[in-house]
Amino acid sequence: MAIAGAVGLALTALTAVVTARSSFGANPGLAAAARATIVAVPIAVGLYAATWRPYRRFGWMLAGIGAGWSVTSLAESSSSVAYSTGRVAGWIVEFAFVAVILSFPTGRLTGRWDRALVTAAAIIVVAGYMPTAFLADGYPTPAPWTSCDAHCPSNAFQVVSDEPRFVAHGLPATREVLTALVFLGVAALLAGRIRATTRLTRLMLGPVLAVAVVRLIVYVAALALRAADAASPVVQAMAWTIALLVPVMAMAFLVGVLRWQLFSAASLQQLAGALHEHPDAQRVRNALAATIGDPWLDLAFWKRGTPGEWVDTSGHPIDLALAGQGRGVTTIDDGDAPMAAIIHDPALEEQQEFIQAAGNYAAIALHNHQLVARVRASLQEVQESRTRIVASADAERRRIERDLHDGAQQRLVALRIKLELAGELLTEDPRRGRELLREIGDETVEALEDVRALAHGVYPALLTQRGLGEALRDAALRSPIPVRMISNGVGRYAPEVESAVYFCCMEAMQNTVKHGLGATTIAIGLHDDGQLHFEVADDGTGFDPATTEPGAGLANMRDRLEAVGGELEFQSKLGGGTRVIGAVPKPR
Repeated sequence: MAIAGAVGLALTALTAVVTARSSFGANPGLAAAARATIVAVPIAVGLYAATWRPYRRFGWMLAGIGAGWSVTSLAESSSSVAYSTGRVAGWIVEFAFVAVILSFPTGRLTGRWDRALVTAAAIIVVAGYMPTAFLADGYPTPAPWTSCDAHCPSNAFQVVSDEPRFVAHGLPATREVLTALVFLGVAALLAGRIRATTRLTRLMLGPVLAVAVVRLIVYVAALALRAADAASPVVQAMAWTIALLVPVMAMAFLVGVLRWQLFSAASLQQLAGALHEHPDAQRVRNALAATIGDPWLDLAFWKRGTPGEWVDTSGHPIDLALAGQGRGVTTIDDGDAPMAAIIHDPALEEQQEFIQAAGNYAAIALHNHQLVARVRASLQEVQESRTRIVASADAERRRIERDLHDGAQQRLVALRIKLELAGELLTEDPRRGRELLREIGDETVEALEDVRALAHGVYPALLTQRGLGEALRDAALRSPIPVRMISNGVGRYAPEVESAVYFCCMEAMQNTVKHGLGATTIAIGLHDDGQLHFEVADDGTGFDPATTEPGAGLANMRDRLEAVGGELEFQSKLGGGTRVIGAVPKPR
């Protein structure tokens, strides 16, 4: 870039020196300053643009136009060779300028009409103008590339002794009409772009395209006036206007870039403010559209699955290739996987940094929205789980109270009455009193069994002493339905884990006893592969989960497992029995 800058300075200095020494015009110093500006501004702005990735190609093309204008300054020389070289360079540069403005801002000709007009301009140069360099006695004046308007140097490149008649009369009129048609076509195409684009595109392209349209129209008008009266001072003024509009257009490009930078900074700030309240997908889309100024902006989201698919903000599938026809599409990634796609104004195709930044803002907002929704759902689940746990605990306390009242308490009351009766009989009927004491002893053993059974139901001592496997085997021996127990690699775990799994298995066994119609066997499986897995299955008739609402027992089991970080799955089908499957990770 430094070398290019040095070359640009050298070309500017050369232009100023050649023009200042010119014998044409009344004020060569002013002309030298003007032509130096015509060269220096496009080169400087072009090199600046080349430092920006979106405009790199266009920037070098604009700098090339400035360098080409430095060659045209040779037309200020009184030397016929230098003058002729400058005039021929002027034709080439002028028509190359058509390709530059049509390729703005990417530096590429993307449309069919763009390529057609550039091709037509190249044909006019080759077939309409270049023959003049070899056949004509001199070059038409005035022109934007020289101050000479009368008694100019002869054509140094003429290869014939006499100028052909068609060169003097037919060719200039034909080529100038064709030039006017091509330039008017380019102007109309650029005006259509300004009119049809979005606010964002007009912000970037408007200043440059507006100056380009004005220059093309002035050029066509100058051709028409020169054909009518070449000596008119208006024609000379229009020639200088055409030349000076080149640095004006370069400055317009610089203005467009600066406006874009201010716009992008303000837009991102506005977008950040609009997305601070964790909006949903539709509100994110609306915020992006309002910020960028593209009312047709749309969002698509990657729905993971097998296979994955793109969906719109309403959740309906969308074909991204069809939706992006004639539009720009930028994909926002979440790690290695796509998360969302922005379908936007094609003017943003070369502004990937901006659209990526806006997309990242949107992705963060959506991610936060999802997190907030998950937290709220989790809080709701926790609240519901706590409510169920409290209700279950209350029900369990009522059951214990009922068992105590109806079982051990009744037996103990009966024993107290019998003890009083035995005390009376020992004095009146000693034999009957001793018999009654023996009965009291037997009933005391039964009362103790009731208490042990009740205590076992609250929390089995075997679970604490011997672990999960032994506690379930003991419970299996007391089951009214035969139980087959399979345990592989299961050892001891944290008390809360063993308790959760034990009572889940007990709940599943009790459900089989109560509701498992036709069940003849129960299978309990335990194994450890880094997680503690368990399964309780029966061979009953089962049921259809789609038509049967799960009971409170299943909710209790799920709550127990989730409290220790586990998961529960419930499977059943008509005629296929029922399976309760769970897994609990080992505490770290």
